Amino acid sequence: MKIKILLLTILATVQLFAVTQKSMEHYVKEYVEKKTNSPVEHIETISSYLIEGTGGWRVYFLSLNVKMKISKQYKTKKVNQIAFTKGNRITFSLKDTTGKNYAKILKPKVPKEAYDKKHLLVGNANAKHKILVMSDPFCPYCQEIVPVLIDDVKAHPETFALYYYHLPLLRIHPASDVTTRAMHLFQEHGEIDNLKACYHLLVSEKERNPQVVLNAIKTKTGVSLTLNEINAPAISKALAFDKAMKKRLMVTGTPTIFIDDEWDPTRFKYKDYLPKK
Repeated sequence: MKIKILLLTILATVQLFAVTQKSMEHYVKEYVEKKTNSPVEHIETISSYLIEGTGGWRVYFLSLNVKMKISKQYKTKKVNQIAFTKGNRITFSLKDTTGKNYAKILKPKVPKEAYDKKHLLVGNANAKHKILVMSDPFCPYCQEIVPVLIDDVKAHPETFALYYYHLPLLRIHPASDVTTRAMHLFQEHGEIDNLKACYHLLVSEKERNPQVVLNAIKTKTGVSLTLNEINAPAISKALAFDKAMKKRLMVTGTPTIFIDDEWDPTRFKYKDYLPKK
């Protein structure tokens, strides 16, 4: 399939030599500095790989620390940027002749450190296929997909390992704050059924009273949790780690599922590896 390239004029597109990672980072740094009128303090390539079926185009996912002036104060903001290279060319937009926009359908690959014991929910760490899910218990699609995913992996531990990350969408689901904190405790204690029960609480996703949410969790699971328990510093630290991983993987919605390090936009690719009935 032919690839149509949309090149940004701000970047030099003709080089004497092939673009290296270092030179690509230099051009991206210059672009972001001109675009934001702010200095880039640090730039890092967090993931890079050849794009299958594009005749040699490579995608780079970059993270930049940009020092921006916000409300008369300078603050360092983390900015993500995607770039594509092939030979002596660099572009931020890569489309094929059908209009497929690779910047919208590709995500970074999962780093090895994401597959740790704390996030292993069910399955076997040595299984052939690793699945990573980021989920919000009040997301309707999560409610439909994730409990089934957990059960499928639990039934086939020789095939899968499921790593669970909390991604509460607090702007639209305020009740997710307390709920995901409770779910973290259930995850930590290996209480998988209680974690799954939190996907169907009898409480509004707009509920902001933490005690009301805790009462709903007790009704559903039979477990009484206190505000002190769910607001423990260790839980806040763990959720901050999950949020940082969300940024690294450039996740924007739920449920987001990766299988064998790669983003699965269908969310059901894992079913291809289930035993045939």
